[in-house]
Amino acid sequence: MKKLTIFLMILFVMSGCSSKANNVASNLEINNSMSNLTPSSIPIHYTSAYDEKTLKELGIKLSSTNIVPKIGKLEVRKITEDLLRQTAVQPKGVYLEYGLITANVGIGAISAEAKDANPIFKNKKSIVDVPVWVITFKGLLPDDFVPDKRGKQPLDISSTVIDAITGRALFGFGTGK
Repeated sequence: MKKLTIFLMILFVMSGCSSKANNVASNLEINNSMSNLTPSSIPIHYTSAYDEKTLKELGIKLSSTNIVPKIGKLEVRKITEDLLRQTAVQPKGVYLEYGLITANVGIGAISAEAKDANPIFKNKKSIVDVPVWVITFKGLLPDDFVPDKRGKQPLDISSTVIDAITGRALFGFGTGK
């Protein structure tokens, strides 16, 4: 990257535009570092990663809604990119789904910060028809992974439920291979 910067600076100095060279090189560095953090080869789908049966087995129901989320597609995509940067293994696909969630997760499973940020949780004892984004990373295990029959399996599909009003993480769930 330094050689490219020097080359651009020489090129632009010759044309009298050295500050432009710094800006171009700086933007290239930013774009290159971002592409390493969120590979463009990972497809992002705006659909469910789960079938209804699997969600039911997990104690989750996700219903479509016409309610417009306060956290839109652009914001949830930024949240997704932040989560990707924190993920040790890059998934083969990313799924973003908006809807109303009802889950067999006690309200106590949600952090105090998330509850305080959204007044909808003040009088609730359970999670029923809460507007959320479900961010799912699918394909976390290698294709040749062989499950160990002795115990708990690592997740191949991992989901984070994001409050569509505040953008805070509520809880997570997932399945093995």
